[in-house]
Amino acid sequence: MRKGQALIISYLLVAAFAALSGALMFNAVNEKNISYRNKLAQEAFYLAEGATENAISQFATAMANYQIATDVASYNVTTNYTTFTGATAIASTVTRRGTSDTDQVEGSTTIKVRNYIVETTVTHPATASLPAEQKVTVTLKQSISRRIIYTFQHGVFYDGDLEVLPGANMTFLGWIHSNSDIYIGSESGKTLTVDSTYLHSSGNIYNKRKDSNNAIAGSVSIKVDDGGSNFLTMKLADNSILDSSNPNWTADSQTRWLGTVQSSVHGVTKLAPPSVASIQPDGYYADNADVVITNGTIVKGGVTLSEGTVNDTDKTNKYPPGTIATTTTFYNNREGKYVTMTVIDMNNLAGNVTVPEGKPPFPNNLPSDTNNLMYMTRNDAGANQPGVKIINGSKIYGRTNGVTIVSNDPVYLKGNFNTQLDNGTAGRKPAGIICDSVNLLSNNWSSTDANSTGNVSTRVATETTYNCAFIAGVKTTTTGNYNGGLENYPRLHETWSGINLRITGSFVSLWNSTIATGSWVYGNPQYTAPTRIWTYDSNFNTDSGRPRYTPFVIEARRVAWWKE
Repeated sequence: MRKGQALIISYLLVAAFAALSGALMFNAVNEKNISYRNKLAQEAFYLAEGATENAISQFATAMANYQIATDVASYNVTTNYTTFTGATAIASTVTRRGTSDTDQVEGSTTIKVRNYIVETTVTHPATASLPAEQKVTVTLKQSISRRIIYTFQHGVFYDGDLEVLPGANMTFLGWIHSNSDIYIGSESGKTLTVDSTYLHSSGNIYNKRKDSNNAIAGSVSIKVDDGGSNFLTMKLADNSILDSSNPNWTADSQTRWLGTVQSSVHGVTKLAPPSVASIQPDGYYADNADVVITNGTIVKGGVTLSEGTVNDTDKTNKYPPGTIATTTTFYNNREGKYVTMTVIDMNNLAGNVTVPEGKPPFPNNLPSDTNNLMYMTRNDAGANQPGVKIINGSKIYGRTNGVTIVSNDPVYLKGNFNTQLDNGTAGRKPAGIICDSVNLLSNNWSSTDANSTGNVSTRVATETTYNCAFIAGVKTTTTGNYNGGLENYPRLHETWSGINLRITGSFVSLWNSTIATGSWVYGNPQYTAPTRIWTYDSNFNTDSGRPRYTPFVIEARRVAWWKE
């Protein structure tokens, strides 16, 4: 009896252990499945997160390049992952919220703001063939604030590295922003003064040169954002430098300048700008311009104009003699090339020419005051370099809203530009130049380009003033090869030593020059530096004060996100 009971108890124990073992194995398998699905869910989340970031970037870039309207209701983006096995195209939808923009004022600048929702749904490819209830699916929603910031609302805006290293005292007013790093300094015994409460970089800010590790001996004085007129330098009391290489940069830069100076560690992000494609002959500006000049031909409102005479009794669709010419006498020493140049006389193009009594005046063939956009290009330069020269541009006749001149070629401005109103009194209208590179020729430049091949001492500048915003290409600095920096953003061709060069406007660099690619050089035979009196035009802070067709950058600020 005892033996039988023991056997029964043994069987029961074996059964119990078997059941327990089965349960343990089931739990182990179940936990493994759960762990595996959690892994898939995490991977799907990362895929959705990456697709969402890509959608935001493409949305901002498309808007900045005029491919979609700034108030587009919805925008679809597809992200393809080539590095994730089995991943298929992931679709995201950007959807507008609200019925209109909100104006957000920061300092003296008004920014157009509207909210959007970015929605991305990802099904992990490893579960794509399973029944719906077994798929691993993640939906992310990201709320973004779309902010339109007109490039000419900055005193300086660079899409690449910004270098400011003047060899003379220099003061600059207006917002300064770089989508990359900022290298800022001045030569020994000199001071660069940043009279602005906005010095931002989406990269780092350094008090040194980019092209070498040589110390910067001069001073950089930056305005403190305390509502007053206080300035503090980048050199501290112990002679150390407060820049991005300082281990205390993140906190101490905010304590010192109270928010004026910010870099990527403070949350500054890149702003999406338009690309160089927008200024090409088949680009946005050429397509929208009221006046298009190709080589020696002027087309206004779709009608080809012709040269008339002062005695013509019908001057419809005609312009005065001397309005447009082609020359090949200008030699660009930096490029080492002659320039096939379209020369446009702005005074003549505006029809401001004396005609005999009883004869009708010439029409004003500047772009209409509802368009104000003029596009110019050359496609016949051959071995020469193409260029466009604007002369007699001190007045922008009959156009309250000014003019915006765009070219895919280098542009040369000769003499005072936009310095007088129609009646001859001092003043300026909204004006912008957008081009491959901008070149400034003083009032003393020879109309025949004489001496352009000679020693720079034969080309002596006189004081000249330019009132306009610039968007032009620059060259990238490499080791031992400085691009000239902001101080040489406008390219000069004369002896300017001790001569005032006055500019009121905005300096924007969105691309590298593709035509004028010669390296920056100083001295003979190119130029010597002027006394720079440059300032931001505060009129650009208002819609009516900005040139028409001012390009904008798009900032997409992340506001909140959630997972469904």
